[in-house]
Amino acid sequence: MAQQSSISRQPPAFKLMALGSLGTGFATYAVSAIMILYLYEPLHLGGLGLDRITATQIMAVFSSLGYVAGIAGSYAADRLVGLRKPYLYGTLLKIVAIALLAVPRGGRALFFASLALQVVASGVTGQSLNALVGLLYHDRGMMRSTAFTLLYIVSNIGAAGPVITGAVAVRFGYHAGFLVAVFVLLVTTVPYLILNHRYLGDLGAAVPDPLRASERRQLGRRVLVGAGVAAALIGSTLKLGWLTASRFSSAVGILGIFLPVWYLVTIVRSPKVQAAEARHVKAYGLFLVGNSITMLVYGQATGILSLYTLDQVNLNVWGLHLSAASFQTIPAVLAVLFGTVISGVWARLGRRQPSASRKFGLGMLFWGAGPLFMILPLRLFPPSVKVSPLWIVMFYVLIIAGETVTSPIGTALASQVAPAAFVTQMMTVFTLSQAAGSGLSAIAANFYTPGHESGYFLVIGGVAVLWGLVMLLADGRITAGLEG
Repeated sequence: MAQQSSISRQPPAFKLMALGSLGTGFATYAVSAIMILYLYEPLHLGGLGLDRITATQIMAVFSSLGYVAGIAGSYAADRLVGLRKPYLYGTLLKIVAIALLAVPRGGRALFFASLALQVVASGVTGQSLNALVGLLYHDRGMMRSTAFTLLYIVSNIGAAGPVITGAVAVRFGYHAGFLVAVFVLLVTTVPYLILNHRYLGDLGAAVPDPLRASERRQLGRRVLVGAGVAAALIGSTLKLGWLTASRFSSAVGILGIFLPVWYLVTIVRSPKVQAAEARHVKAYGLFLVGNSITMLVYGQATGILSLYTLDQVNLNVWGLHLSAASFQTIPAVLAVLFGTVISGVWARLGRRQPSASRKFGLGMLFWGAGPLFMILPLRLFPPSVKVSPLWIVMFYVLIIAGETVTSPIGTALASQVAPAAFVTQMMTVFTLSQAAGSGLSAIAANFYTPGHESGYFLVIGGVAVLWGLVMLLADGRITAGLEG
């Protein structure tokens, strides 16, 4: 079992997908880390000059829409084209989308064009990468759990990107930082282009649950009608002056909360899902709620606390001036360290390791401890004081300790409980629960107001701790639901 925890002992197909995860992790973290700073920095410093709340809400909405758009790619993978094409085409489109950010003096027009294309790229890709990895370890539950932990570690090695793009952005400007992300994503995608047929064979090429001709025509009509309704709705609200950044953010947040519930109910009630599969999916729903809460917490790191770092943290350390974006690499470093330890612990324990709900519940307690810890500097220091960066570091230590446990479990269970007709779409439900968390984060940003900062983090941290206790206390019932 211990031997299985090494990447070198995984099949070549896994290594190929892990390289893709490395590039995707690098691009995602590197771009997000400097994107919010690019939005917030004044025009004369090379940014777009938006206010704090608007910048935070744009990032939260972008994150939420990316997860929601994944429905399309996952549905297409399960019912139209299989898993392989969505992953490849979505990644190539993402390269093009980020490249728009690298255009000098592109301004707000290219910025929002890039955001739109990145959302479309997320929609094309869906959860095809994770679903492919799940297929590699079909009927090998213990190895699947280890593989997803390794994939999590590899992705977070790629998440060291903010240090590089942050430093490049400080020295050469934000557009140069975005260009670095384009280069890395391109380099890590080329091997898949060349070797995917050799290493993956027919894996993921077949369509798990293909649409009939009549269903394809019906789908086309629904897409056209839906697109028309959406365009008319957005156009009319813009013309009436009702659609503001805050209202759009709240609307996306509500959509992000509603969609995973609707999707989960649709899967459970599908005639293609057997009774035992439905029980497993229902039990998994408790993990999805927890996953939403973790994304609510993490949304503070990439939004509110990112700007807090820029404005209120002393960035001069040992004679070096750090970029605010470089702090976004701390989670990646911690994830690799903690993930390596946790992977080794689970491999060593083998069948003696705790149940999934116990692991997840413990992880939720750490997730909650992060926001609760941030109450201290907010209460101890006035806004005029530049605080030590160690406060931010400790926040990340706590939440990444939680993420190291919860994230691989959530992904592995999505693959484990997925009904045969919903292999990729079940992965999408997992990411939609993240969209719900991002949506909650977008709504919550409205309540981060002067004088209420401590209460803001108290509520968010308290919710995470409470759900962790629920998972721990209901362990027996949850485990029976997953396995029965």
